[in-house]
Amino acid sequence: MKLLRYIILMLLLWEISSFSLEVFGETAGSYTSHLANILLIGYYFLSKKRKLLFPFLILGLLYFMISGLVEVPDAKAFINEFIKYLILIVGGAEVARDTSLKDLCFILLIGSLSILVHSLFFVDGYGRYSGFYLDPNAAAFVSLIGYCLTYKLQNRQIRLILLFAFTFTGVITFSRFFLIMWLFISILAVFSNRKNAQGLFIGFGALVLLVSVAAILQVNTARFSIIESLFESEIQTTAFTEDSRTKQWTSYLDDIYDNPIFGNGYKSFMGSSGRQGVHNTYLMVIGESGVVPFLLLIAIYVSMFFKSLPFFKSEIHLTLMAISLVGMLMVIHNYFSNDFLIFISMWLLIKLGTSTQTIMNEEADTDTPLIRPL
Repeated sequence: MKLLRYIILMLLLWEISSFSLEVFGETAGSYTSHLANILLIGYYFLSKKRKLLFPFLILGLLYFMISGLVEVPDAKAFINEFIKYLILIVGGAEVARDTSLKDLCFILLIGSLSILVHSLFFVDGYGRYSGFYLDPNAAAFVSLIGYCLTYKLQNRQIRLILLFAFTFTGVITFSRFFLIMWLFISILAVFSNRKNAQGLFIGFGALVLLVSVAAILQVNTARFSIIESLFESEIQTTAFTEDSRTKQWTSYLDDIYDNPIFGNGYKSFMGSSGRQGVHNTYLMVIGESGVVPFLLLIAIYVSMFFKSLPFFKSEIHLTLMAISLVGMLMVIHNYFSNDFLIFISMWLLIKLGTSTQTIMNEEADTDTPLIRPL
């Protein structure tokens, strides 16, 4: 079971099916996708059956049912994505329950190191690197979640090494989202424990290293200029304001206002007729399936954030992950086919439930009188 779990984690968290599709062709991509589904089903039947994650299950059922009833441009793609989502929610939940923080860190570390390999041995003119993940923004999510998890590691030397590794691989994606979120959660971690300030110093060291090796990596010059300006008297922020996501969001607002109750149908917010996709999960859900799935989506992720707050001092990684996931939903629109994001969300929900139950048990033990009346 352990070997099977690791194989599933690699397939899901390294996005092997998408990578195989791009690099080796449609046949390889299809086979790896089917393999992941078969292994998830097998893992579910081999493991002991535990409670289904109903929040994610109901969210998916509502989204696919409502958006599918309104409009489906490609019935085959709709059915395939729906089935794959259900398999991930049911089988993936069991995998997530059996996956430790160290296991998750290890898998994400290798995934993030593929970004470094990409930058060293597969240099291109684009200057932004993504490794297994093909998209630099998707790669940045992996490094960010790995960075959050690392704060929980007990071994100081390993923790420092991984903080640096996840920071550097995230930086070379040149994702604006990563740079902003990394700074925010690093400062937040300091409020939890002053010793976490080491993350900020490590980040500065990663930036210095990047400036030193920029010529070798052939980095994206427009976004690299921001990092260079941090070491100068004036900070350039034009790359942060150019091509703002808010322009894409506002272009879809009229469509949302026209059909706020049931939405505009499956894949209607993915972009068409020269218009880019909405790049916002919240807007995608309300725009394609209406207000009810939208409210449920918000409830799931906001509740995870509030559930993490009691552990802000003892398990800061839970709060950092919750904040990161809420932020990620603002910059992607392929939520229901995003194995990485859904699996990490399930893992966090499960760990929050486990931590909450532990506290309740400890409180119950404390309230129990030492001498019970006859």
